[in-house]
Amino acid sequence: MLDLDSGQAKENVWVKSTCYMCWNTCGIKVNRVNGVIVKIEGDPDCPQNWGKTCAKGNSGHMSLYDPNRVLYPMRRTNPAKGFDVDPEWERISWDEALDIITSRLKKIRTEDRRKLVLSSFDTRGQSGVFFAAWAAAFGTPNFWGGGAQYFCGNGFHPVTYLTQGTWFGEPDVRYCRYLMLFGTQNGSVSNHLPMDLAAKMADARMAGMKLIVVDPIGINAGSKAHEWVPIRPGTDAALALAMINVLLNELNQYDKEFLAKFTNGSYLISHDGHYARDPATRKPLMWDLTSGRPRPFDDPEFGEIGLEGRFRVDGTEIPTAFTLFKEHVRKYTPESVSSITTIPPGTIRRLARQFGEAARIGSTITIDGKTLPLRPAAASWYRGATAHKHGMLTGLAIQFLNVIVGAIDVPGGHLGNNPVSQTAPLRWSPAASPDGLLIPQGYARRRKPPYPATRVKAPERFDLLDLCPVAPYGGPFFTEAVLHPEDFKLSYFPEMLIVCRSNLLMTCANPDTMAEALRKIPFIVGFSCELNETSEFADILLPDAHYLERLDAIPNEPTEFVGAGEGYWYWMLRQPVISPRGEARSWVEVLFDLADRLDFRADLYALLNGTLDLKEPFAYKGEEKYRWDELADRWMKSWFGPEKGLSWFKENGFLITGKKNPEEAYPRAFLKPRLPIYLEYFIDAGEEIRKVTGNQGISWDTADYQPLVDWKPCPSYEPSDPGHDLFVVNFKLPFHSLSYTSHNALLAELSEKNPYAYSILINTGTAHKKGIHSGDRIRVTSEAGYAVEGEAWLTECIHPETIGTAGCFGRKGKGLILSRGKGVHFNTLLPHSLERIDTLSAALDACVRVKVTRIGADGNPLAYKRTNGNG
Repeated sequence: MLDLDSGQAKENVWVKSTCYMCWNTCGIKVNRVNGVIVKIEGDPDCPQNWGKTCAKGNSGHMSLYDPNRVLYPMRRTNPAKGFDVDPEWERISWDEALDIITSRLKKIRTEDRRKLVLSSFDTRGQSGVFFAAWAAAFGTPNFWGGGAQYFCGNGFHPVTYLTQGTWFGEPDVRYCRYLMLFGTQNGSVSNHLPMDLAAKMADARMAGMKLIVVDPIGINAGSKAHEWVPIRPGTDAALALAMINVLLNELNQYDKEFLAKFTNGSYLISHDGHYARDPATRKPLMWDLTSGRPRPFDDPEFGEIGLEGRFRVDGTEIPTAFTLFKEHVRKYTPESVSSITTIPPGTIRRLARQFGEAARIGSTITIDGKTLPLRPAAASWYRGATAHKHGMLTGLAIQFLNVIVGAIDVPGGHLGNNPVSQTAPLRWSPAASPDGLLIPQGYARRRKPPYPATRVKAPERFDLLDLCPVAPYGGPFFTEAVLHPEDFKLSYFPEMLIVCRSNLLMTCANPDTMAEALRKIPFIVGFSCELNETSEFADILLPDAHYLERLDAIPNEPTEFVGAGEGYWYWMLRQPVISPRGEARSWVEVLFDLADRLDFRADLYALLNGTLDLKEPFAYKGEEKYRWDELADRWMKSWFGPEKGLSWFKENGFLITGKKNPEEAYPRAFLKPRLPIYLEYFIDAGEEIRKVTGNQGISWDTADYQPLVDWKPCPSYEPSDPGHDLFVVNFKLPFHSLSYTSHNALLAELSEKNPYAYSILINTGTAHKKGIHSGDRIRVTSEAGYAVEGEAWLTECIHPETIGTAGCFGRKGKGLILSRGKGVHFNTLLPHSLERIDTLSAALDACVRVKVTRIGADGNPLAYKRTNGNG
């Protein structure tokens, strides 16, 4: 094989690798001609996407050759930091940069290891796993999450952990025939596994699946639905609870067998809200209808379970958890919820009836000789529904729709990502707690499950997870702690931040607020492909390798990116397709060099051996120093055998280890641990938080630590003044991801041609009342006084009380000539305060009240003028 990068010979080759233009990992084939990448297309054999790629994947090489790329290490010489402040970069060598960084890290390791902060969205595959191990081996708990930790799965991941034992879930569209989407664009080339789910969704529609989209905005998923249900922002939980009320108390349509066998709904509840427990074993009691007495839930002599009713225990009549749940939701009548959501009562009842009928409670299906429950109805949700003050309660309410009809981890329902695995190299089948509830196990615990609640204590980490026993992560709390450390009685302050693939200034909240927080960190090391807003705040800036230049073993996260349902177990490789430009290096490889300089590589290897369950003779040996490719090779050989090492994966791109059997694809019927519909443990968790925060003098909201789910209004549900009469919401486009893609030349051109990308969407009727026409320049001002401007686009596909902005546009970086100032930066409108953070899930409330004014040619607002005619 000739050296193609030398330019000495012309050759046309295709290389298999993995895309990384968003957080998904589609299999790709990359065409390299004489050392230049000219084309990217999907790998038709890869089960991650079966040859389909989106515009982001097709355009990856445009960012590789971006003229704004960082190619050499640089040192800041201007101590001032801010937007439009010239850092006055000075080019330095890698050795000089690493000497400076090592010196500071040694000081931190000696004094207080917690003073190092890390931030990245590069948390999957070899880079992600090794990065997490590096942080643990160094000894810092401080991770500052970007936009993903602010809004993304805060009200989703804890719910799937509680109910399915895994980090992620999706609807089983292969068998589903009635799908409700709440605030998610599933199937519209967004969210996780976008290409796989888009293809499955199209097939399901052809097979007769009915799609209902509940969302303030009706583009993307809404425009392709059988029915779009426009809803007032932040009220999804009220709709879900009203539908549950109709199913339970009006239609008597729910899966009694599932609720009795697989939930804690049959647990008896004492008057203090806790489980009634057996005096001898301290296990929760259920009522045995056969013997007419209470028994511990796992008594092998148990007869028929009493799901509903009140039963006399020790002279006192007490209810089951399901009885309390059923009575609790009665207040969510369609009439009362209509005034909350703006959805007519008749529509709410119809949706509930259709959902219940479609679930076909009691039906079964035989798959590979196994007879399983068939529940072909599912509700799915994501950021749009849960990026609110009470986001975790919202996620629970929507998931309980699935629970009520038994549509959890069964054909046609909502699937967690296969917590039972026999053919995969990892095992993560959930176990049962002493109370019989589901606890994630093994590799699935790599992230933070919400149950059992973690121990509450005085804050020691800046994400304040010491006060968040059920939250998955604490990005917004970190920012609050940096801005106001005295409020949380923290005994130290960060001295150094290392950040990569996380644009904190653009993807979190108001950029000026985020900039204020960044300026408080004395020293920032940034790894970056392009010179973006956050990298311009760095003191040392290092060139990161583009994903087409780097190696990552197993980039498809096993608990997240292996398609749900009757698919395959498969394992992928991201390999370098071209040599790094300039002096770029993969950032986690650089961290490993720093581990050598700081003498903790042996600790790092020990952690990785445990996390990855590496076996001899391929486990990492502390006395050895392995190259990055050798680390990948040993990992792969340990998991798949000595013949399936790195060289095999480079040739083949991915490995399929087997087809999922029914136990793996649909595990619920084969699992004993129960899922909670009554959150009894929240009671004690809330009390512990109140005790600790009271002793520390910390103000903290614990109102959501309640055993039964409710809808609660966001802070912006009611306007502070009549002028702020609209909500603003943000929505995804299928060809953009966070801020990373907005500067890509091909995708920026698509944005110019797409009517929604750079515009502000406003309802046609609402716009007419305000004298606004399509193309008018308008100003949007929040109650906090933050403002953005843009061009109005009138449409019927948006709720009358709502305006919408797309993606993460309005870039501020000086070198981003294709995206600077183009479009609207939604996060500019988001105030950052403790009161706006959901203390259950740590989501920052993205529900904002705004007023809209038309701008004249002189840039000043014009008075509202009622007009007639089309927008």
